[in-house]
Amino acid sequence: MGSQKCRTVRNVAKQWLRMGGGNENYRPKKGKRFSLNGSNGVVSPVGQRFFPLDRELGLLPGAYTPQVQEAVTRLGSRMSYGEACEELARLWQVKISPGSLRQVTLRYGAVADSLIQERVAQLEATSPEPTAQPEQMVMCIDGAMVQVTSGEWREVKTMALGEFEPYWDAQERQVVTRTTQLSYFSRVDTAENFSHLALGEWQRRGGDNAHTVVAVQDGATWIQGVIDYHCPQATRVIDFAHAQSYIAAVGRAVYGAETDAFRHWYGRMSRQLGRQPPQRTVGELRLLQRQHPDHPQATEIEAAIRYLENRLAMIDYPHFRRQQLPIGSGIVESGHKVVMQKRMKQAGMRWAEASLNPMLALRTALCNQIWNQTWQEIQTRVRRDKYPTRTVPKHPPNTASDLDVVTDADCRRLGELAERLDRKKRQPWQDHRWVFPYRSILIHQN
Repeated sequence: MGSQKCRTVRNVAKQWLRMGGGNENYRPKKGKRFSLNGSNGVVSPVGQRFFPLDRELGLLPGAYTPQVQEAVTRLGSRMSYGEACEELARLWQVKISPGSLRQVTLRYGAVADSLIQERVAQLEATSPEPTAQPEQMVMCIDGAMVQVTSGEWREVKTMALGEFEPYWDAQERQVVTRTTQLSYFSRVDTAENFSHLALGEWQRRGGDNAHTVVAVQDGATWIQGVIDYHCPQATRVIDFAHAQSYIAAVGRAVYGAETDAFRHWYGRMSRQLGRQPPQRTVGELRLLQRQHPDHPQATEIEAAIRYLENRLAMIDYPHFRRQQLPIGSGIVESGHKVVMQKRMKQAGMRWAEASLNPMLALRTALCNQIWNQTWQEIQTRVRRDKYPTRTVPKHPPNTASDLDVVTDADCRRLGELAERLDRKKRQPWQDHRWVFPYRSILIHQN
């Protein structure tokens, strides 16, 4: 029984070494040999290898289990790396350095970022129909700055999507618009690439199926390009507070920043902007400009008035309110805080440029409440790269020929071989090294 187990172990070891120590891509090189002496195997180095049980257990690269690596990545994307290490030590009894935690987090963040790009490429290739069916959707787009290690600042572009509906506010005693089911897409990239990669979130939310789409923004040129890319027929609205800031710029220049005259004038103009057609407000600003033709800030006054004058259709707030459409971009302003600033703009933080988009990919997965789906996709991709499936080449079927015919001579040779193997099994002492300890070549050979 013991000898049978020994032979089984040796056979498994031989097969294991023949596979290159689990490396399915390993092929023996010419002149390289491996051998087994007793229970110890000596094999030439074959590079990276894995144990077959790793595939069955679905283990990920590294010294930690998949559950711990998920906890590391999730905590690393929610709080600073030092705080995440403390939480892991207390909750999981896992001690890990901030550097290792950062490495694991950003490694899987890079996978999540690559999955976003691949998903967009697949959407463009297949053009599937979105499953979501929103009735009324609001789109808000804006940018916020984050500091990098070089001391410079980079703009994080964010698109916030939500569904809105009117409801009766008992305290205000009026119908107001409420936005729910918020989701975000953030990235540091050019406006063109941002528009392109935001397609994944736009399709997931079913933007093409929405009956009404309202784009509330600050009127920047690059934002208009994003809207044109996804929904050119959207109703475009300048954020009400943003329009107020241009009126305030004219009033501060004329009346002074902290004067009672400015506060009285600004309050009246803000109410007029929200209740009267925009042409009336712009007309009064032009009249105020003519009353002060030689003002030292005439250039700033002209720029503010021209900004509103060129966007009259986007600041018709009485019309938007009658249609019960949103006129504020607060969801994207809060999105900056939720997605980016909460994790990436803490005291003293600076980021490597290569780490921005991987962290933002994890942050959006958290804030959009799709972490489980995203992590499953990350694990699938990592396991596919770690355990590549061997593709067996398909050979064309062999045609019948003389080589496929078994002759009598072949049968005789097979019979002789079987007899020799049977005699070896009946006389195992012939191959035993203890019988002839001083002979390197056995003399009892068939």
